[in-house]
Amino acid sequence: MKQIRFVNRIVGIFALVLAQSVAAETPRQSVENSIDKWNAALNSASIEEIMALYANNAMLVQPDGKISKSNEEIRSFWKAMLDKGAYAVDIENIRGDKDSIVLATRLASTATLSDAHNDDTKYYYSGTIMNVFKRQNDGSWKAQVQQWDF
Repeated sequence: MKQIRFVNRIVGIFALVLAQSVAAETPRQSVENSIDKWNAALNSASIEEIMALYANNAMLVQPDGKISKSNEEIRSFWKAMLDKGAYAVDIENIRGDKDSIVLATRLASTATLSDAHNDDTKYYYSGTIMNVFKRQNDGSWKAQVQQWDF
């Protein structure tokens, strides 16, 4: 009986230490982890991986001001973006607390544009994306709102 209590206490202490280490994650660490996931999804050009990074009720404000509020609209936006080129995201500025983070990121792209003569022209552009990440019930961080500025 004493051994069972001892094991339960050890397990409880381990769980407490683990929970504190997760809770101790700074907004910057949370953002860096999220950005790593975004870049992995962008590098694989996987719309499904990108969509998994959005909260269920996410909103995306596109560069032209159009607001996408449904998964289908956000998916269509990314399909069009991924068809144009490769992307990478870098952190510019972070503000946040334990449950929400406002983040400015720089999105850079090398894209290919085919003209009427079937010549592929490479071009590079970048812009800022304002993100609001919210901590989800499972502890993960997902994009709640994005506003693109190109």
